[in-house]
Amino acid sequence: MLARKNLTPEENTILDLLVKSIEDFEDKHYPIPKGTASSMLLHLMEAQDISKESLVQVFGSIENVDKVMNGDSEITSKQAQELENLFHVDASLFLNE
Repeated sequence: MLARKNLTPEENTILDLLVKSIEDFEDKHYPIPKGTASSMLLHLMEAQDISKESLVQVFGSIENVDKVMNGDSEITSKQAQELENLFHVDASLFLNE
């Protein structure tokens, strides 16, 4: 069906139903896990070439940065707001729910 250029309205409906069925199946059987706050932080640091030392202004000390990066300490909502401004992403990425 995808190889054809002009589908009939009925074929479009069938194609939409097939796509929806596949999406539902994948969501149920192969869900994508949500990343942790520390994994989001590590990813953004790497992607934007931000060093641990640059995060001392947010967390207060290099020891606190290490604790957060290792997942030993939670990111507070105030810290999440500061990280939002630093990385230009939504603060909810850094808050474990």
